[in-house]
Amino acid sequence: MIKNYLTLALKVLRRKPFYTFISLFGISFTLMILMVLTSLFDAGLGKNRPLTKRDYLVVSPMAQRLLTVPDTSLIVDTLSLADGQLRYDTTEEITERTVSNSNGPMSYRFIMDNLADLESAERVAIYNDGSFTDGFIDGRKYTFSSYYTNADYWRVLDFEFLYGGPFTVEDVEAAAAKVVLTDRAAREYFGTLGPELIGREMELGRRTVTVAGIVNRPLADSPMFAGDVYLPLTTIDARALADTDVSGGFSAVFEAATPGGRRAIKEEIDFISANYQFPAESNYNKLEIMNATVVEGYAMATVREQDPRKAMRILFIPLTALILLFVALPLINLINLNVSRVFERRAEIGVRKAFGAGRRDILLQFIFENLVITVIGGMIGLVLAIGLIRYVNANDLLGLTRLSLSYRVVFYYLLVILLFGLLSGLLPAFRVSRTNVATALRG
Repeated sequence: MIKNYLTLALKVLRRKPFYTFISLFGISFTLMILMVLTSLFDAGLGKNRPLTKRDYLVVSPMAQRLLTVPDTSLIVDTLSLADGQLRYDTTEEITERTVSNSNGPMSYRFIMDNLADLESAERVAIYNDGSFTDGFIDGRKYTFSSYYTNADYWRVLDFEFLYGGPFTVEDVEAAAAKVVLTDRAAREYFGTLGPELIGREMELGRRTVTVAGIVNRPLADSPMFAGDVYLPLTTIDARALADTDVSGGFSAVFEAATPGGRRAIKEEIDFISANYQFPAESNYNKLEIMNATVVEGYAMATVREQDPRKAMRILFIPLTALILLFVALPLINLINLNVSRVFERRAEIGVRKAFGAGRRDILLQFIFENLVITVIGGMIGLVLAIGLIRYVNANDLLGLTRLSLSYRVVFYYLLVILLFGLLSGLLPAFRVSRTNVATALRG
């Protein structure tokens, strides 16, 4: 039966080349764009290295210091008219008004004294980003984005090491002159990539450091891991480590034992924020330590909103509506095209029904035919999408971000093909299966 349906479907596609071309073009182009968008979001939000433990992590990139003062306002409770006079009762409501605020990354001492030993966290990654270091070789200068991290950074964020390994706790304690490079930084500086680079020396700033490991550059452009070179945090300027102020240049990522443990970590951080006491000479009296899941942090960074829930709504509700609209428009056009195509074959359907074909047989035949053309268009779209993704990644057209081409993306793509074929073929097939035999034969 399936073989007969397939043979018939291929013959029908050859019968109307123009209709077939229009259908294939619409399907392949639409599905290609959908796969590229899926690839982009998988790169930013998927469980790709170094975020395979994404569901266990709480990110705390910054803290906000505020100066608040009491603000008294009158609230009208009741309003009445008595003896020709307007009477009303009021109460005073005392709230807080923010006079000034300052936000940014935290100091190393503040993290170590207040956040490093959370009971709900298995371990904490501490990193300093946003600085640049010049590298020199053979009279040439290269500028690298440099990160300073603790040893647990490499356990919380599971980078893919191509060669070598991370620096250890002992290396951090000893302020060892070691460095971990991304593959791109290694190629740029040494002009090659391979295991022979492990143990090689390189000039970074005024220091000579030894290459401890080389990692595969992550797909996403994230403040957590956007560096070219990674050094032990104890090799940073000693003043940055000794600063006792709240603000500084460091951020933290906490790892919970279970996905549900993230809530306990966030509650602990909120408790520390609410009970933090500023020194008497401070210009601030209230502290808010930002804490969010990886997905919430992605939304907050994208829409520039500090409230995690609000950021999720702002980003994902319009985005979901936009994707649904993008899918619905070509889907409706394809349904209309399929309706026209199948109703041109009413005489054929009448003959089949006259010889005993039931509604179920007609329904399955036309759904199968539509699935065939959708799969063909989907395969064309897949080839086009893979070519586009590789071109974008090879030329770094999205900056640090690269499009993902994982099995997960391909699986989602194949699922969309199946749904696209079923939805666009179901209505036309259902309508044509109800065609009256006599009416069809007269037509």
